[in-house]
Amino acid sequence: MDNERPARNPTRNPIVLAWKAMGSLKLTVTLLGMSIFLVFAGTLAQVDKGIWTVMEQYFRCWIAHIEPRIFARSWDIQGSFPFPGGWLIGTALLVNLIVSHTSRIRLEARGARLGLGTGVLAVGVALTWLVIAHVFDADSSEHKIAPSLRITYQLLQGGGSAVVLFMGCKMLFGRKAGIVLLHSGIVLMMFSELVTAKTAHEASMSVYEGQSINYVEDSRGAELAVIDPSGPASDDVVAVPEELFREGQLVSSPELPFDIDPSGAPFIKNSNLREAEGKVRNPATAGSGLHWVAEKASESAGASTSGAVDESAAYLTFRDKKSGASLGTFLVAVRFSLNRVPQQVAAGGKVYDVYLRFKRTYKPYAIYLYKFKFERYPGTNTPKDYSSFVRLTDHERGTSRDVRIWMNNPLRYRGDTLYQASFDAQTEAGTVLQVVTNSGWMVPYLGCMIVAVGLLGQFMLHLVGFLQKRAG
Repeated sequence: MDNERPARNPTRNPIVLAWKAMGSLKLTVTLLGMSIFLVFAGTLAQVDKGIWTVMEQYFRCWIAHIEPRIFARSWDIQGSFPFPGGWLIGTALLVNLIVSHTSRIRLEARGARLGLGTGVLAVGVALTWLVIAHVFDADSSEHKIAPSLRITYQLLQGGGSAVVLFMGCKMLFGRKAGIVLLHSGIVLMMFSELVTAKTAHEASMSVYEGQSINYVEDSRGAELAVIDPSGPASDDVVAVPEELFREGQLVSSPELPFDIDPSGAPFIKNSNLREAEGKVRNPATAGSGLHWVAEKASESAGASTSGAVDESAAYLTFRDKKSGASLGTFLVAVRFSLNRVPQQVAAGGKVYDVYLRFKRTYKPYAIYLYKFKFERYPGTNTPKDYSSFVRLTDHERGTSRDVRIWMNNPLRYRGDTLYQASFDAQTEAGTVLQVVTNSGWMVPYLGCMIVAVGLLGQFMLHLVGFLQKRAG
């Protein structure tokens, strides 16, 4: 006679089932596969689109709209299909990781060990925050640490806080301490991407020998600069962001000497200029637009090695603020700004210089370029090294010092990192510095060190356990 009890049916509680599904390994593999496909699609999309456009449309969004034609460009396939974006996949992976941990890893510490482990872990968290906040990386440290050792110094800081975190995890979670720590490092790196997307800013600073600059330019956006050059000591400048006139709405402000009417023609995100000839329709009635016509061009591709950026253009009608009468329809273009060719508009007895230029952000410091040095490999035109000898001046803080910026050795000041990015190839007397503002730049380094310490610690725990078994 069989006295065995029938096996109990697994629970059908929908909440329990959903909880298990969120922490399952199958979901992890599925999400990783989706992320690989998204990266593949985003890479193909850069053949036609700029890298920042792809970042916004594929990775820094909840839902990406993927065009099938990027996979078979010889086929004329229209439309797009929705797919989980980078933020949605990342959030799902984060939830999957947290649920998996809470389901499989248990707190082992009790009593005094629990209190001590919690305290050590709290100290590790505090040290981690201090490293992220650059408390141990004051400006004065730049004079004490060689630039080539600066990243090593940052990694040592991260490694120190990671060791303290591992000690706390060891007290609390026992032999699974390394697993807890390395997954915490992964979560930290995922969080850093969110911080970077929301707070980081990249721009460039072009300086020529003997010139001092206190602003950066962002080629991803444009602004209309209306300049009154009649001042005895300085120019009076009003900058209008492209967002205000890009959609065709009238722009009127007490600070402007005239109103801006962009309704005559659509804003051109990227343009080519060609000479106005024949019977080509030309909306311009004044300025350089009488001789040049702006044509729509495709977006500068992220996969291109040319380094080209979008050069915006627009046809704008400037109107008298009182009567609304037209002062002329002008072609304004970034290309004119790069060539230092203003559009001159007469209003109220004055003549104003008008430029459509890359968006500017002014800094509390200035960079003066003493000399730009460019070296080639002997007998070739291949760059060997190029560096900028500059003076950084900050009147607000009373700072003035000479600095050399060269490849892989940037200048860091007031939350900005100034990299040697490029130079004026025609004159070789001007430098282009990439200026990155990212308060969380240390987080990925710290996350990598936490993961490394977690992996090493987990290996050592298993190795010690194995040796103890052999000795026993």
